[in-house]
Amino acid sequence: MTNPLGISVGLKNWSLLPDYAAAGIEAVEISLPGAPIDDLRAFACEAYALLRKSGMTLWSVHLPFGRKLDISATEETERLRVIEELKLSVDLARGLGAQALVVHGSSEPNEESSRPARMEACAKSLRALQAYAGGIKLAVENLPRTCIGRAGWEVARLSDACAGICFDVNHLLIEDHAAFLNAAEKRVITTHLSDYDGVDERHWLPGMGIVPWKPVHDRLLAAGYRGPFLFELGLNENKEPYDPALVVSTWKKLIGD
Repeated sequence: MTNPLGISVGLKNWSLLPDYAAAGIEAVEISLPGAPIDDLRAFACEAYALLRKSGMTLWSVHLPFGRKLDISATEETERLRVIEELKLSVDLARGLGAQALVVHGSSEPNEESSRPARMEACAKSLRALQAYAGGIKLAVENLPRTCIGRAGWEVARLSDACAGICFDVNHLLIEDHAAFLNAAEKRVITTHLSDYDGVDERHWLPGMGIVPWKPVHDRLLAAGYRGPFLFELGLNENKEPYDPALVVSTWKKLIGD
């Protein structure tokens, strides 16, 4: 079985869903912005209607994130408030039939001394959100810089509290891809694919940076990964979404398909 290709869509690229479908992309992640729940529902329902019209499948919903939605908050009242707010987006994803949810383990910046307490708070939140999500698989995403879940061992430990990991290949800043996969490859249940320079996240078109695409692809398959190879891309040099056909043709060249 060939893993399908997927695309994460937000406010800047969701209107391209028919073009993504025409290029051969089958699975979609709807990335919810930080906005009032009524606005999230309106956006998600529009995107969902277009993806279904385009013959695509909703794979995942990316839960909103930011400093006001930090599941690693160590103040208990604040942590519980965040969970209750995110539950509204879980309800939305459930209504749309999403198979997976992607969640950030924290916002930032975080002091090094706070990491053990934040890891504990994050794991507690993940357990609560996974319990609420029921049969929808909750994936904690690896994140850059001072975020919680910035290394393979951290996100692997956190994934014990949920269904698994969303592997964002352009977020690794303190270890390489082989080291991350050594610790976490068997827990990956979805991906965010884009390229970068190793200095900071960039969300470039694959092939523009340092990601070793063929080894990453092959190791995930060898580890039993069966989810979509799902792209989460930024904008090109013209401040526009990357051309869908170019995304697919570039990917196929990189992995030798």
